[in-house]
Amino acid sequence: MRILGIDPGTRMAGYGVIEIQNSGKILAVAAGAWDLNPSQELASRLATLAIEFRRVVAAYSPTHLCIELSFLAENPRSALYLGHARGVVLSEAHQCGLKISEISATAAKKIISGNGRCDKNEIAKIMSSLLGFQMQSLPLDATDALSIACADAMRLKQQSFHPMHKNVANEKNNNILEEWKKSKRQRRKLQFF
Repeated sequence: MRILGIDPGTRMAGYGVIEIQNSGKILAVAAGAWDLNPSQELASRLATLAIEFRRVVAAYSPTHLCIELSFLAENPRSALYLGHARGVVLSEAHQCGLKISEISATAAKKIISGNGRCDKNEIAKIMSSLLGFQMQSLPLDATDALSIACADAMRLKQQSFHPMHKNVANEKNNNILEEWKKSKRQRRKLQFF
């Protein structure tokens, strides 16, 4: 399975592609950042983001996308622009047929480091030791994207080993719901007679 992690932005956006081998080992496949020229109009930067996203998908064939959730920025305009970038990536991912998940930066940092408040440099150090690359060779947006992909991989792995796996949980919930409805009908019959 290959997961594409995205750290979205309208000035700089990071991407990181990882592969989960059958043994469970995580390998870095590719990472980088798209420098979206801030002197260009927003529409032009978003179009560039869409084109570059498609190039990465075509080159590395990921099956999943994990994108960082928006946070409430101090500047509403920044949050709005970030929303535009996320919208472009989500739309392109859907059109490419990728399975899509989202994770907050805090949750990704907590999964990777155990501390949801660590800074970008700490995440870069952890990613370089986990995936075996030189920290200085990648921009921080790329290492953030790798951490998003790795956190999603770890989350998926944890869910697959969890005793209440989704399908089992849904079956149990459906059975419980049916039993509850049946007992409710029986109670109604008792009340009216």
